[in-house]
Formats: sequence, C-alpha cells, structure tokens
Amino acid sequence: MVPVDTGGCRSASLQWFAPDSTPERHRLDGWCAGVGGAAVQPLGATGSPPIRIEDITFVSWNVHVGSGDVRAFVSDLRKGDLAGGRKVGHYVLLLQEAVRTDGVPALAKNAAGAGRIDAHRDAASADILQIARELGLSLVYVPSMRNGGSDADPPEDRGNAILSTLPLSDLVAVELPGERQRRVVIIAHAETVSVGAVHLDALGSGSRRLWVFWTPWLREVQVRSMASRLPDGPLVIGGDLNTWHGRGERAVRFLDRLQDATPVSVDRPGLSLRVLDYLFFRTGKDRRAHYRQVEHRYGSDHSPLVGWVE
Repeated sequence: MVPVDTGGCRSASLQWFAPDSTPERHRLDGWCAGVGGAAVQPLGATGSPPIRIEDITFVSWNVHVGSGDVRAFVSDLRKGDLAGGRKVGHYVLLLQEAVRTDGVPALAKNAAGAGRIDAHRDAASADILQIARELGLSLVYVPSMRNGGSDADPPEDRGNAILSTLPLSDLVAVELPGERQRRVVIIAHAETVSVGAVHLDALGSGSRRLWVFWTPWLREVQVRSMASRLPDGPLVIGGDLNTWHGRGERAVRFLDRLQDATPVSVDRPGLSLRVLDYLFFRTGKDRRAHYRQVEHRYGSDHSPLVGWVE
C-alpha cells in the first residue's frame, strides 16, 4: 500500500493509502467518483483524568445500509443492558454499511455505483452524520461505494464509520484491493487506543461455483494489504469480514495473530460455522478482552457485538 493524493472523495482530513497498481487504482477511482467526500465531525478533548482502555466499550455492527436503529441501540448500551450489566461510560462504535443520505453529489459520468440496497428505513433518520450530531459523538465516515448505480436512484453513499464519545485523531483510510466493489478501512486513535472499522468482500468475480473457493483467498489478500498501515500499541478492530467459512478462514487467523495473542473470550449464542462479524483486541500485558453478540438486531440483518477489556 502506498500514499495517494487527496482530491475528489479522498478528503484531506485523512491520510490515504491504496494499492500500488495502476489497473487497481483506476478501478478504485471509478468507485470514488460515485461518492461524496469523507466526513469528519470532531469532538473536544475529554480532559483529565486520562481514559484507560478498560473504561471504553467497543461495538462492531453492520447496520445494513442504515436500517439498524443506532439511537435505540446506544440508549440500551448506556443503560448497561447490552454489556452483561457492565457500566458503560465511554464507547466506540465501529460500523459497517453506514449510509449518508444528505449532501451526496449527483452521479458523475462513468462513475461506478453498487446495486441499490433498499432497506426498510426513513432516509433522513438513517443519515450517519445526523445520528452522530444528535448523539453528540465524534465521527469519521468514509463512503466506499454509491448506494445505487442509476440516475433514478436517490443520491446516497455507504461505507464504514467510527462514532465515539472520545475525540478521534490520526485518521487513516486504506483502500483495499479487490475485484467487485470498493472497500475502505478506517483507522483512528481514541485517546488511549487505536481502532479500526473493516468490511471485506463477500464475493469475488467469475463463476458462481468458484466463489466459495476464490473469495476466502481474496479476503486474506485484503487483510494482509492493510496490515502495514495498522498502528503499534493497543488496537481494537471491528468488522464484518464476510467469512462464509467462519473463524477457520485465513483472514481471521491472520488478524488473530496480528493482535499479539491477547486472550479473548466470546459469548455468541447459537454459534455456527458461518460467522461474519468479529472484534479483535491487542491490549498489552495482563489484560483479557471479552465480547458478546447481542441477540436483538435493532432492525439490521446483523447482530451488534459489544466488547470490553479487563
């Protein structure tokens, strides 16, 4: 991965990295032309005393193109209902398929767009920028793709977002290699820990009967390509990895190894082979991480994961 210039959808408020391949960059530029710029909504410093990693609750959740009710989820999270009775103060939301419905430009000529996903939601209430403002959270949102490839579709884009009660700094966007859609990883620093939001390809190109064999390899390529841009020190990564083969896929094993063997216990009711969503922790010595799957999906097609460090 190499640094790329800002401009177009690549807003100067982040550092940008992309594959060092002319055909790959040309493909990504086409998708970039279909979306608006990255959005950053800052939050003031929290002051003293310093925030410890144990003071933060971490959430990974695919909100299904804005259909997940983030407001209701946050309300329940703050009550302690979703963290096994653990008191929730500061929190970081690592969201996939967040959607922006306001301020997205008209579809440019020759720009790429994804097939529109019509979620059951009110467009205005789903806008991730509006949600962050209402909840008083800091935000970085980086659209990966346009939600629709036709002039007849409403102007929307979708991608990863990080929302937090803590200020977000050192913002980085990593555009991943791929074959179908554009995927952008977001990395930020939240006071005492770095965090990342990841969404990998579900399918590769080519024959449908070969997807089951080809795409796991592609997902491993994607996570390896972003590894050099992950910061040192404490790190939490949340994402929908689209791992149809679950924890046995090489992409998951690679991220597990990257996290420096932090012990992680997982409470996932009805655990099955087809696991898509994960939290990965690198916490330093003498700490253990835990995350649990929330059974209520809050309108999404994925369940939120809620995690913390002890």
